[in-house]
Amino acid sequence: MSASPNEIALRRWMRERGWSTTTVAELVLLAGLFVALYARTITGLAGKWWNHDQLHGFLVPLISLYLVWMVRERLRHVPTSPVAALGLPIILVAGSLVVLGEIGGVATLSEISLLGMIVGLVLLLGGTAYLRVLGFPITYLAFMLPILEDLVAPLHWPLQLITAQQGVTILQMLGFPALVEQQYVVLPHITLEVAGVCSGVNYLISIAAIGLPLAYLALRKLWSRVALILLAVAIGWMANWLRVVLIGVWTSWGGEGLHGPFHILQGMFVAWVGYVGLFVAAWGLAKSESWGPDRGRAINPAGMAKALSSQSFPVGGRSLHELTLNDLPTDPPVSVHAEPSSPRAWHRAWWLAMLSLAGFLVIVFLTDRGPVNLKRDFAQFPRSIGDWVGTEADLQTAVFRIEGADQELLRNYRNHRGRRVQLYVAYLTSQRQGKEIINYVTARLHEQANDVTIPVDSGRVVKANRGRLGDRANERRTLFWYDVSSQIHASRYRAKLATLWDGLRRGRTNGAFVLLAGNPFDGDTVVLEREEEAFARVLIPILQQHIP
Repeated sequence: MSASPNEIALRRWMRERGWSTTTVAELVLLAGLFVALYARTITGLAGKWWNHDQLHGFLVPLISLYLVWMVRERLRHVPTSPVAALGLPIILVAGSLVVLGEIGGVATLSEISLLGMIVGLVLLLGGTAYLRVLGFPITYLAFMLPILEDLVAPLHWPLQLITAQQGVTILQMLGFPALVEQQYVVLPHITLEVAGVCSGVNYLISIAAIGLPLAYLALRKLWSRVALILLAVAIGWMANWLRVVLIGVWTSWGGEGLHGPFHILQGMFVAWVGYVGLFVAAWGLAKSESWGPDRGRAINPAGMAKALSSQSFPVGGRSLHELTLNDLPTDPPVSVHAEPSSPRAWHRAWWLAMLSLAGFLVIVFLTDRGPVNLKRDFAQFPRSIGDWVGTEADLQTAVFRIEGADQELLRNYRNHRGRRVQLYVAYLTSQRQGKEIINYVTARLHEQANDVTIPVDSGRVVKANRGRLGDRANERRTLFWYDVSSQIHASRYRAKLATLWDGLRRGRTNGAFVLLAGNPFDGDTVVLEREEEAFARVLIPILQQHIP
């Protein structure tokens, strides 16, 4: 059976690289070890993309691979020259980060490690010339990491205020009675809140993630590429204002469903409008680049002379007089001074990579010593705590829940003065990526929370967080903290470090999240907060009889 043209081209490319079938098998084996080491990280990322309105994350790896495919011709002329002195240290640092991330359930460390490991492997196996060619596709992978959301988190609040203000301004211009109170849009029959997730920041990241490669592939000039990104951000930002206005109009006309029929005015509306704007703007900017007789790419005389002297004609099926400016080199040819490595050097680098990945995989496996169960089951938790009496509650009525908790406790407590508080406890026998007491969900509780000090017993003092949860119509006071190895932490960062230390020292990563939610209609807020803190003072020692 004759080989297909693609197979012939692949074999020719492998011969030019000095690769054999064995080399391909070795790369496949290395890729398998890489996937095994980062399986939890990749799964955790996919979960965040799906559950946190970051669907562009699924596209980023595919776009990155396409960008690699676009530079395949350049890679053909880059000799492999392993640089163990640079690649191996980066691999060791990246491997240490993924071990720490897996042991302590710190997803951010593992996610950063993922990119670092790719850089290290490229340097170790291919060398610096390879990394220069693949620099943009690898750097672009940063858009799939949720760490970008943490970097732009300070923009949420100001953009909430601006979006609410602009939405009300447009509604008033259209003749609808509307007022703005900070992030709230007050209409005659309903009050809308521009929440943190509605600020539009996350969707601007999505638009930028698509806009950057589009600018790189579709446009040639720096000014047009920068203009495309700025236009996309502006369009996405204004689309968020439009979304608020349309929701206001929909609700003013008596429409049911806060975000309109089929919830088409959800946050992804911003991203889709931004995507449309991106492609329209890219088309227009590409047209503007071609205006005028000399608006094409500048021709380098040395490159032209070399092309005319070395090329055989016709080129691409066209004769010399049919060639256009775009067919000629735009820059001097890049000369690569690195010499191709010997097969022995490449195989030595491959063994170093294999042993490193396998070693870190073994360390991750050995440091996981299994789950840590409760000292006492929550079924034995007392119903009476001080002068508070509790009743069982359906977990579906919880004000807040931790996804993937191994044990949960939900009770509604009431004292003799009629004060009410909901107690929620989530316990994880072990924490891993995607199964944590501290993640992007609990991070929202900290947005407008302050530390409070609670004296417990024998002069011991702990710190907890006092915050708010829910919209203005049904806002609940919250008092919450983290319990790691019988130590109470208000700071999520201290709780993460404590989990990491326990994982390194004892191989255990269990932890608990505790939340008290007060009823907003029970009386004076200051008095209620004091009573809830007094309840927590008695509650903490009892909880620690159950939580290891």
